[in-house]
Amino acid sequence: MPSSNKFVDGLTSSQRMVIVTEAEDGYKEDSSSASAIGRIRKRKVLGKTSGLVTQSWNRSSPISARTLVMTAEHIYEQLTEVILYFDEDLYASKAEQLDIQECSTGVDTMILSYQYLAIEALDAFSRKNDSQNPGTLIFLLKDAPSLLDAFHTPALHNGAYALASPVVASAKAAFASFAENIAALYSESDYASVVLVRGDKSMDSMGNESALAKWLCGYLDSLEQVKKSDTKKTVQWIRPGAKVQSSSGFSLFQKSK
Repeated sequence: MPSSNKFVDGLTSSQRMVIVTEAEDGYKEDSSSASAIGRIRKRKVLGKTSGLVTQSWNRSSPISARTLVMTAEHIYEQLTEVILYFDEDLYASKAEQLDIQECSTGVDTMILSYQYLAIEALDAFSRKNDSQNPGTLIFLLKDAPSLLDAFHTPALHNGAYALASPVVASAKAAFASFAENIAALYSESDYASVVLVRGDKSMDSMGNESALAKWLCGYLDSLEQVKKSDTKKTVQWIRPGAKVQSSSGFSLFQKSK
């Protein structure tokens, strides 16, 4: 929050109980344990009534990732879906001058943060989910053109996109590789499933954040209805707007090289 407002609206309108991270500068953590307990209790009541809770997230801290997952479990009892959303266009628009600080911040914000959360989410699934009720980890990647793309296609210098810097572009590649390998690692898991979704904002279903969230929820609902034995196991990126199919195959999307 606040960048994810419209996306979260789409989730809550699809009957999801949501905990979403908020910008650190909008929330000051209180180190008092009594205050922390009171805050969680208040959020638990809020979450149960509204279906939406925000939680501060220090992206560079593995402890903060664990706290985020534990808070979600405390409020909603169990995690069933975790969405890790890498919006390359948003990151590109915020990137500053290429220097050491930008590299350091980029690693914390766009690489380690997602890996910490993915590992904590999978750990939560291993403790509380099973083959009858597996948890789902979704890697959602919104592509944007990079400086290299613009070098090869000068027309991209039209202002329609913020061109991804070397730091942002490399972080996107790290996110994609991590997602694919996690999907491969957990392809035979009974308690966790991994879904990979990738597109860019030129796609109708990717350009509208609320519509994207609603499609994703519908896709996950349909996926749950398909028997596990009838689902083709694969490590492929799904195009936003795709529909779940049986063992004859998913509607799939692979980014061209």
